[in-house]
Amino acid sequence: MSTLRFSMTAPLKRVLVAHARDCFRSQAWLSQHWSSFGFAFEPDYGAACAESDAFIDILSRFGAQVDVLEPEYCTGLDSLYVHDPVITCGPGLLLGRMGKAARSTEPEAIGHALARMGLPTQVIADQDALIEGGDVVWLRPELPAVGIGFRTNQAGADALESFCTDAIDELIRVPLPWDNGPSDVLHLMSLVSPLSRDCLLIHSRLMPVFFRQRLGREGYRLLEVPPQEYDTLGGNVLALDDETCLIEAQNIRTKRLLADEGFQVLTYSGRNISLAGSGGPTCLTRPLVRG
Repeated sequence: MSTLRFSMTAPLKRVLVAHARDCFRSQAWLSQHWSSFGFAFEPDYGAACAESDAFIDILSRFGAQVDVLEPEYCTGLDSLYVHDPVITCGPGLLLGRMGKAARSTEPEAIGHALARMGLPTQVIADQDALIEGGDVVWLRPELPAVGIGFRTNQAGADALESFCTDAIDELIRVPLPWDNGPSDVLHLMSLVSPLSRDCLLIHSRLMPVFFRQRLGREGYRLLEVPPQEYDTLGGNVLALDDETCLIEAQNIRTKRLLADEGFQVLTYSGRNISLAGSGGPTCLTRPLVRG
């Protein structure tokens, strides 16, 4: 394996996304399935497609190569959130094993899609392992953290650590709270979003004490998500590079906070592609190449 390391804030060069047109299929299909997938409300199909178009355009205008997941690899509504079924690591791409049963077919499908793009992936052999990309945060290229909760277990963390081997110095394992229970989406990235090499956006209230203290000892500048905007995905921010980030448009307090800290903040409208399924800009993207 290569010992190349991965950064979540280096310039975004190549990124995988899915389009609402292919994942949501039609208004009739949405009407039939949105509730069983745990969406907060039924998205509007036409509006969702327009939001996807605009979101992809932002990434393209930033300069990233945008690969759109082909329709045959979109297995359900949640396929829109391509961050979770595959994890980008220094040694390569690791296919997850989903903690949400409705998403169990996604890793295999996205693995086939990546293979067609010439990007090999590694499969986790342990059938008991669970790990989703939203639970993996690269604090620094050599220092990832993984959330242990409903979507990722200790066996999944073991698989990640084994895959990365000497590409990392340590894997911090962070127990996640019960909060709203197993039907809710609570990943580690619900609590921490890297903004730059030395700055994190965090939600301290749900963090274990040891992890919050560790972030302070590591020397990060820690910005708190405005509490009014936690539920509207204000804490879900995609770093496009060390100075530029992308956030859902209605989170105006978070946008102001980040701008006051010197970041260039881009916004997109995501009522149907983000708020309905609780998946912000990091969830909508799987960075493939940064740097």
